Amino acid sequence: MKASFGLKQYIPLAATVLSLATAATAATAYINQVGYRTTDPKEFTLFEGSGDIEIVDAAGQTVLQATPKAASRWNPSGQDVQLVDFSALTVPGTYSIKQGGQVLRSDLVIAEKPFENVAKAALKWYYYQRASMELEEQYAGQWKRAAGHTNSTATLHSSTGASGTIESSKGWYDAGDYGRYIVNSGITTYTLLSLYEHFPEYFKTFKWNIPADGTLPDLLAEIKYNLDWMLTMQAEDGGVYHKLTTLQFPGDVMPAKDTEKLYVIGKGTAAAFDFAAVMATAYRVYKPFDSAYATKCLEAAKKAYAWGAQNPEKAFNNPMDVGTGSYSDGKLDDEKVFAGMELFISTGDASYKPTLNPNETSIVPAWPEVYGLAVYGAATHATELGAEAATAKKMLTDYANEFAYEASKGFGVVMSQDDFVWGSNAVAGNQGVFLLHAYYITGEQKYYEAAKKVVDYLLGKNPLDMSFLTGFGTKSAKLPHHRPSTADKVTDPVPGMIVGGPQPGGEDIGSKSWECKDYTSGKKPATAYIDDRCSYATNEVAINWNAPFAYLVGAMEALNAGYAPSFAVEGVAKGTSAIKPSVSRIRKNANDGVRLRFADQKVFIEKSGKRFDLKGHRMK
Repeated sequence: MKASFGLKQYIPLAATVLSLATAATAATAYINQVGYRTTDPKEFTLFEGSGDIEIVDAAGQTVLQATPKAASRWNPSGQDVQLVDFSALTVPGTYSIKQGGQVLRSDLVIAEKPFENVAKAALKWYYYQRASMELEEQYAGQWKRAAGHTNSTATLHSSTGASGTIESSKGWYDAGDYGRYIVNSGITTYTLLSLYEHFPEYFKTFKWNIPADGTLPDLLAEIKYNLDWMLTMQAEDGGVYHKLTTLQFPGDVMPAKDTEKLYVIGKGTAAAFDFAAVMATAYRVYKPFDSAYATKCLEAAKKAYAWGAQNPEKAFNNPMDVGTGSYSDGKLDDEKVFAGMELFISTGDASYKPTLNPNETSIVPAWPEVYGLAVYGAATHATELGAEAATAKKMLTDYANEFAYEASKGFGVVMSQDDFVWGSNAVAGNQGVFLLHAYYITGEQKYYEAAKKVVDYLLGKNPLDMSFLTGFGTKSAKLPHHRPSTADKVTDPVPGMIVGGPQPGGEDIGSKSWECKDYTSGKKPATAYIDDRCSYATNEVAINWNAPFAYLVGAMEALNAGYAPSFAVEGVAKGTSAIKPSVSRIRKNANDGVRLRFADQKVFIEKSGKRFDLKGHRMK
């Protein structure tokens, strides 16, 4: 019998093929998975697919249509991507993103204070890192634990040039291990002190359930816990010991089970100057609360600076019998400039005042490169610094202009291919903090927007489509290289940790049981990452990686609550100080009236030839 085929028989097959083809070419939308502020500029990144975007509310109604911008190449991931501006969406809620009738994702959140909880979590993580004390359930919840390293007597290693013991307790565990390091505490503690110094009124009442320390605000109580430890690490001659660790890293055990002998190891220029800078800053911040403690910090800073000035080239390297983190730094002049700047700001003593080099190129801060922190100090103290402040402003804005341009294309993030190094997420975070400083001293909105895009990147708008902050986002890091999170028998990791992030080095790949299998082959720098406890090169956590993120989200919440640093130009605070364009009822000239305009995917108000965003801020 001969088979007979008609048109109707082909229709189901054609529909199936079309459906499969559509699914295969469906776009991927990369978003900030925590949320976007109602009043902020907003964008997400689109990969593949074609056509306009619809944003649909919970009732299934299309509330916004948007046309993606032209595609551009982002080399770190090797993708041609499009940016989609949806700033006109300002109503709080959870939305879906659709293209060509397909739902790309349903977790787009618009909120009034999207970063408030992540700021609290990122700051509270320092409480979870506290040495020498029990974490009680009322504060730590399911991550409660026994106190670790409670024996405060530590042996002076021969690398200190001394013998005997000192008493040293408190402080924060540095990363996934239980070491405590002065150099890395330097940039970390300074960044958190700056957050308070820039927004004191906001952080006086910002709380996240940690043990009280007298009447100190939570942020200052937490910072003081580490300052107290740092003060124990100063030798009688003013020099500062490099670190407090065991001789080798411990296994995957809880702090209380790490019972190997603690040593005070090394003594060098970087530790002395980083310590001096932090203590000089602490003097200004704590003086209104405890003048005696503030004075103690300042005197310690002066002694450390004097020692560093007398020993300007004493670099630290791990002794042969020590295998813990080295934090070795062979370039030490930037630490001296940083310390001198902070001491001059705190004392007015001209002997400390450094002269900035306008041609210095390494000015985005990192633990071994702190010249940029001196640039921050000069730029934010124009009255005291005069000409140096003008130099610092130009240094900031020259770099910030490049960053803002980079953030306008590709994935809509500041980072370039060279930024994907060990701790790439901290590179991103520090670029964001850098941009906020440029915003404070100029008021230019493009810097604020570029800084916010850093937060978007870290919270999910990245080619891995994941939030790098534990405990937050639709898909977040679950298996960080963090000993307490490995050993505590709790399924979820400690929340509020920024993991190191993608980078192609593969330093943790190998055949040993504790090493990772290859996760870099065929990957680009921005996708060379694995969410696995083995990966100390991409998935570890560290106090200096959390600090810039905490600064960013904390500062953005403060700015949008109407607060601005005292040194900032007018109009930096969002909300209460915003310009409110008026609407004239009588118009002599059509060009003088208020018009609602739309151009380059942006809605704005135009009046008398000037443009304002929908919050009333003047657009550049």
